[in-house]
Amino acid sequence: MIKILCLFLFFIPLFGYELQENYEFERDVIFSNDLFPDLPSKFEILKIPADKSQYRIDANVIAKTFELNGIAVETDKVRYVNFTRHSPVDFTAIKDQLHRILLECYPSMQIDEISIHPRGYIASIGKDTRGYFDNRTCQNNNGLFYILDLQGLRHYLDYTVQGNLEVLHTIQKVLRKEPITGFNTILKSVPFQSFKDKPLTTLPDIPSRYRSNLKASQLLTIRNIEPSPLVLKNEKVVVEVRNGAVIVEFIATATQEGSLYDIITVQKNDGKRAKAKVIGDNRVELQ
Repeated sequence: MIKILCLFLFFIPLFGYELQENYEFERDVIFSNDLFPDLPSKFEILKIPADKSQYRIDANVIAKTFELNGIAVETDKVRYVNFTRHSPVDFTAIKDQLHRILLECYPSMQIDEISIHPRGYIASIGKDTRGYFDNRTCQNNNGLFYILDLQGLRHYLDYTVQGNLEVLHTIQKVLRKEPITGFNTILKSVPFQSFKDKPLTTLPDIPSRYRSNLKASQLLTIRNIEPSPLVLKNEKVVVEVRNGAVIVEFIATATQEGSLYDIITVQKNDGKRAKAKVIGDNRVELQ
C-alpha cells in the first residue's frame, strides 16, 4: 500500500509556480530564481544576447527547462514570456505624481507602496517627464499609462499601488430610493484594489438615494447612488404662475418625481392636471 501511494504521489505534478507574461532582467543569463525567488534550486534558464534590450520566448520552452530539473510550472495563462532589460531610470517623480492623483481622489487614503515597470527598455527620461494616466486610475490598484520622450514617442509602463482605503458600506439591507445617510452606512478599511466604479469614501454633498436594493455590508461606489429628486411623487408642491412681474402661487400634488428643470405633471385641488417645470425643492413653475 505504501509503495502504491508513493508511486501515485510521484506522478502528480506539483504546480506551485505560475509563469508571468513580463519580467525585467539585469544580467544576460536568466536563472530559475530570477523568475521564482523562493525556488530552492538555482539553474540556468536561458541566455539573452547582450545587444538585446527586449527578448521574447515561447512559455513552453521555459516550462520544459523547469520540467527537466524536476519542477512543474503553469503556462495556461501565458503563451509567450517577455524579458525587458531593467531601465536605469528613477521614476520617483512619476510615483509622486501618481501619489498626488490618488490623494486628490481619496484625501484619507493610506498609500504604502507604488511600483512602476516599463514595458520596454528606457535609457533615460527628462526631468520634467510626466505620466499620462486614464480616468480609471482612481478605481484600480494596477494599470497602464504612458510617458513621452524628448522625441515625442510614447513609452508604456505598468503601475501597481499597495494601500488601504476607508470606504462606505451599508450597515443593514437598504431599499431602492431610500436616502443614503450616516444612519445606514459605516466606514470600513479595505485594500485598494480594482473597483467597478469610484468607491464612496464620504457621504455625498447633495441629498442622494440608493439606485437599487442592497444587502448589508455592501461596499458602495458612485454607481450605487443617485441624486434625490427635488420633487417626489404624491408630495405637495408650490406652483408658481408668472405673469410679467406678478407671481401667483398655489399648492398642488406632484403625480411624478422630478429633478431640477424636469417637466412633470401636477394635479390641482380641483382634480385638473397641468405641466410644470421643477425649479427648486418642492417648487415648480407652471408651463
